[in-house]
Amino acid sequence: MRARETSLNLAFFNSKILGLFFCGQGLFLFNGKHLFVTVLISLAFFILGCFFLSVVRVKPERVVVKYQRWIRWHVVPYSDIRECSESWVYGYIRLSQYAFPWGKIYFARPYSADSLFRLDKEMISTIRSRAHI
Repeated sequence: MRARETSLNLAFFNSKILGLFFCGQGLFLFNGKHLFVTVLISLAFFILGCFFLSVVRVKPERVVVKYQRWIRWHVVPYSDIRECSESWVYGYIRLSQYAFPWGKIYFARPYSADSLFRLDKEMISTIRSRAHI
């Protein structure tokens, strides 16, 4: 396995671990004694955990972009892509129709081979060039 694939698998795995951690914190912080405050705090942790759990793995191919949400691979033609950019440590794809659950498809990015702490922008530039954005 190449270093880029290993880095991508690690980023994908880390997002799932963070998602489970924040959902667990939401369960741990819930307290029936102070219901209103703990519901708000727990809800914030659950939403953050759900975001990290919704991060996908993306494979740009010749005609379509494939993305893996949990076990199943989904296919999106490049003509449906309206925007592709980066947001924090993740990349995102905005489609012409709504993408559940955030309106965009957030995907994990590997680390760059030419820099120690930079994230790779090759996947984003590949998707943008094939989608003619």
